[in-house]
Amino acid sequence: MRKVAIIDFSSSSVSLLIAKVEGAVMESLTHTRTPLSFASTIYQDRELTEIEVLETEDITESFIELSRKEGVSSLYAIASANLSGIKGMDAILDRIADKTGLTIYRLDIAAEAEARLIANERYNILPRTVLVDFGSATLKLYSFSNYLSQVPLGPLTIAQDYVSEVIPSPAEAKNIKQKIRETLEEADLPESGFFENAVLAGVYAWAIYQLYAEYFELEHNHGEMIIQYKKLRKLCKYLIKSEGRSMLILKNAPELMKQVVPATILAKELLKRFGVTNIVISDLGVKEGILKSIVQGKREQKGLSLEG
Repeated sequence: MRKVAIIDFSSSSVSLLIAKVEGAVMESLTHTRTPLSFASTIYQDRELTEIEVLETEDITESFIELSRKEGVSSLYAIASANLSGIKGMDAILDRIADKTGLTIYRLDIAAEAEARLIANERYNILPRTVLVDFGSATLKLYSFSNYLSQVPLGPLTIAQDYVSEVIPSPAEAKNIKQKIRETLEEADLPESGFFENAVLAGVYAWAIYQLYAEYFELEHNHGEMIIQYKKLRKLCKYLIKSEGRSMLILKNAPELMKQVVPATILAKELLKRFGVTNIVISDLGVKEGILKSIVQGKREQKGLSLEG
């Protein structure tokens, strides 16, 4: 048995996955995610300040140290496709790589799609399934029949453009719904009924489920995490209008306080657009898919050796 790990640089956080490997079998052990304090401003066409770059470096070095303490033998690193649109990010990733010894592989949309499908291949048994990845600024839709689409809308950018304080007001939520519907209408998406099942993945999907489980008093100990569309719609109304919504969010998704309500509205509107009522939440994403491919010898990627 050995341990491997992967660091993922995205537009809103730096995250770490540590897994144990026996032969070609991989089992996740540790998930750690540190939000970037400047995440909400990086789409404003500006370069990161020196302080912001140092913050990213410090997070990276702390994850390397954690991996070393946990007995990881090889540490890999990837950068999300959406980082390519941020000014000066390539130079920053090169600087982090030079300082830490990591080799940071930049992923494109196709590589991310393949990795997410590999991570969630157990859902291939479900008929006509769409895999939904809620990125900070883009909504990516995949299927196991080589369907791939990208919608230029995400919880972070919605919050930036439409939320004046922390949680959207009813009027702001109405504007958010209208914007989502217009964007989905303009996107090249299949008609209602094309998909029968939906698998929601990513940190936002997990945050939505945390709110959902708390609100409906569900206990998840094992098995699949399931969401019912009618209950999701009820949760949306609560998050938009109820005075108790702040405590629910603070308890279950504090680091996504400003983005989780837009994410929930986005999920509800997308599922309504497709007419999907069978909804599964997956905690497996791009990191798991990339690491699984490396472990199984299907992907060549240079890692940082932490042995010795």
